[in-house]
Amino acid sequence: MSVLKPLYEAKITLVSAKQMILQEWVDEPTCSEILRRHEIEPEVFVREYAANVFDYFMGVVSGTTMLGECPVIAELIDYLKYKELRADELFTLCTHFKHAMLNATYRLGINDQSIFIAVSYLFDQNFSGVLKLYTDTIYQKEQEALNASKAKEYFLSNMSHEIRTPLNAILGFVSLLRDETTNPRYQQYLNIISNSGENLLHIINDILDFSKLRSGEFTVDPQPFNIHDEISHTMELFVPGANSKNITLTSFIDPSIPYEIVADALRIKQIVGNFLSNAIKFSHHGGAIHVEARYQEGFLSLSVRDDGVGIAPVDQERIFDAFSQAQEGNLKINEGTGLGLSICKQLAVHMGGMIELESSVGKGSTFTLKIPVLVNQECENLKFDVSMFEGIRFGLLAYDPSESYKLESLQRYWEHFGLNIQLIHDVQEPCDLLIFLESSMNVEARQLIIQNQIPSIAILDFLDERYDSIPTIAPLTFPIYCTKLQNALCEVLGMKGNHLPVTGGIKKRGGFAGKVLVAEDNHANQELIKIILERYGLSYCIASNGIEAVNAFLSETFDMVLMDEQMPKMDGNEATAAILAYEKEANRTHTPIIALTANVIKGARERAIQNGYDAFLGKPIVIKDIEHVFERYLNSVLLNETACAKPITSKWGKIDMQYLKSALMLEEEQIDYLLGIYHQKMEHSFQDLFNAIRNQEYETIRFIAHAMKGSSANFRFDEMSRLAYVIEESAAEEDRNFDFLEAYEVLQNEFKRWFE
Repeated sequence: MSVLKPLYEAKITLVSAKQMILQEWVDEPTCSEILRRHEIEPEVFVREYAANVFDYFMGVVSGTTMLGECPVIAELIDYLKYKELRADELFTLCTHFKHAMLNATYRLGINDQSIFIAVSYLFDQNFSGVLKLYTDTIYQKEQEALNASKAKEYFLSNMSHEIRTPLNAILGFVSLLRDETTNPRYQQYLNIISNSGENLLHIINDILDFSKLRSGEFTVDPQPFNIHDEISHTMELFVPGANSKNITLTSFIDPSIPYEIVADALRIKQIVGNFLSNAIKFSHHGGAIHVEARYQEGFLSLSVRDDGVGIAPVDQERIFDAFSQAQEGNLKINEGTGLGLSICKQLAVHMGGMIELESSVGKGSTFTLKIPVLVNQECENLKFDVSMFEGIRFGLLAYDPSESYKLESLQRYWEHFGLNIQLIHDVQEPCDLLIFLESSMNVEARQLIIQNQIPSIAILDFLDERYDSIPTIAPLTFPIYCTKLQNALCEVLGMKGNHLPVTGGIKKRGGFAGKVLVAEDNHANQELIKIILERYGLSYCIASNGIEAVNAFLSETFDMVLMDEQMPKMDGNEATAAILAYEKEANRTHTPIIALTANVIKGARERAIQNGYDAFLGKPIVIKDIEHVFERYLNSVLLNETACAKPITSKWGKIDMQYLKSALMLEEEQIDYLLGIYHQKMEHSFQDLFNAIRNQEYETIRFIAHAMKGSSANFRFDEMSRLAYVIEESAAEEDRNFDFLEAYEVLQNEFKRWFE
């Protein structure tokens, strides 16, 4: 080719200067920076790629190689495609090779216009082939990325399914065990297992969420919730992990935080849980972790502080990157996926907030989540009933100053509520209720407290059995928050009332104001709910099906609706939809609707919220749970305390009335009355169930068994409830291999065991 003839004639001179040309190429500052950015050693680049590119061009000049088909460039592009080589960087590399060649011709004294034209032609023509290679390679990379993304989604969805299936079975059996045991300690262990299992399900969802966050498909789901309950429950999940390293977990949840705020509670707990998990992981044995929650001017702030190894400044930004983990101090910990903090940061941003980090190596770290939240101004703040402690002198026993950090949060609670706390140095100093730090106690002082039956609260680092058999001492374990503190104080006050001052006047108890619409078809459940509502001073209207409930709502004004999900004629979901539609059409203020259901399996609460309910109450009815709902939506009032009912002789001799009194928080006379209704209803239900089984009416079987399950659970007949649940599920699946008659007989025999 005539245009390349001058280069052909200068070929021997150029080849002899090969190393000089290549070195000038890679030493050029811009080229050097590109190589450094893509982590390519210049020597390797010269040996593996640059030298072969030079040889290729000399081959073109000699006529032995076709112009535009440089295999070495193809190999280079293929190698760099995984290092995100940009088109402008490729152009720069090629351009500076051309410059290095031209500069060499000047130094070698062979430069003229024909050489310049030949070199420019050679490179310009070749660059069109380079661009085609680059375009084809990038397209291939995009296709590979798309295929990898599809494979990842397939893997994640299958993994999620495969893990969820056995995990749901585990949670189901834990739920059955929890219903069958009455031992409080075993209940606590099962609750921890259940909560941990649910937490694992959340982690599985988080892995899927990471994919959604990366693709922009993630959505935030704000719902009303109580931050006091949610954060305290989250902390309890991490108590066993903290205990295993002898870590003290303290907390201060500002009591002035509104009782109901609107935000994505699941994501908030996910972030705080990640903070706690990391704090435990990177804390020394015997360390301390502090959780704090505050609210100010529309922003919720949640922080987790540890005194662990800390994070070096160089790692403080990197730890929020996906799949990255910091080397904490001298510790190199490879546990976990490295996704946690990356997901947390992205979740915070999606919720309109941020995560702040303060850390020093050797001094610990503080992670803080700050997010905007909405507040229900009509709902009162969480109340710590100070009135019940009026006139009571609290004595705080002197403790080791090195353990003062354990009581800092507790003292902040006392100051907030204005409790009369006096520091005492001897257990025999006068006080009405003694509080002591177990880790600072000596044997003699402890024996004096027990022997003199001094009403006391023992603050323990870990839950154990040392005070279980001592009625005058209530244990209080970390983390301590309002409800746990109040429950411990009330427990002591109830145990030894004769040791405590009694104020004069009419005795008051807490209640609520309002009228409640109750939609419930089961007569025994109706009566139970009536008694509960009357106990709290509430008026009510009873509807036996969804149609009656809707008609009642249209004709009267209510402050709350308790809606059973499964009812004849119109179920609770349909009735709720009708009420919501009426409110919207009539432009009426929304009335809270609470779902009542015996379906308390995983996902039932979420489905209830999706169906328009404001809250969810499972059966059996738990007084504490329904009271929390009342606190959330109704105004509190003080009621005159009624005289205690006299003990009666129940005709249900095989039933533990004292246990039911404690579980239902009702008097024996009320329980006796409700058991009579339950007994009568069950006898009718057994006859109806038998007829439905004989006629293979699966939908009727399912409906009757569901009602029997809920009624039995309310009175803590756990085995009957479980058997009814098995019948209900088998009927729902129309399982023709299931022996319904045998199950019916077993259920009936269990019923007779209690009532004959």
